[in-house]
Amino acid sequence: MNDYPTNSINWSEKVKDLDANIRREIGLEEDSETKHILIRVQTKSAEAIEPAFIVGEDETFLDLFVLSPQGPGITSTAVLKNNIQSVGVIGGVSAEKLDPSEIQDEKPMIDEVSALYQ
Repeated sequence: MNDYPTNSINWSEKVKDLDANIRREIGLEEDSETKHILIRVQTKSAEAIEPAFIVGEDETFLDLFVLSPQGPGITSTAVLKNNIQSVGVIGGVSAEKLDPSEIQDEKPMIDEVSALYQ
């Protein structure tokens, strides 16, 4: 068992550093600032908390907004820092605004999904 106290880790800074390293390694320009960094938090429980982003932290808790996998929605939660086993970066959302006319509509790859389940 690791005796390093995880509640002394500044997860906000660790995640920012991880995101910066990943962006640099894959050659993404650093012109745009990352607004929210999506993360996966593995606690001592079996289920990971993902996708989420950090909204605050103190010495005891890591405060997160967890995105709903069932559609639009956000759940606020706090995780005891002592229960965190690892935090991984999933991706980042840029603060840069896109022009909606530049986004192409995606065509569905399969029109009839029921054929897959016969």
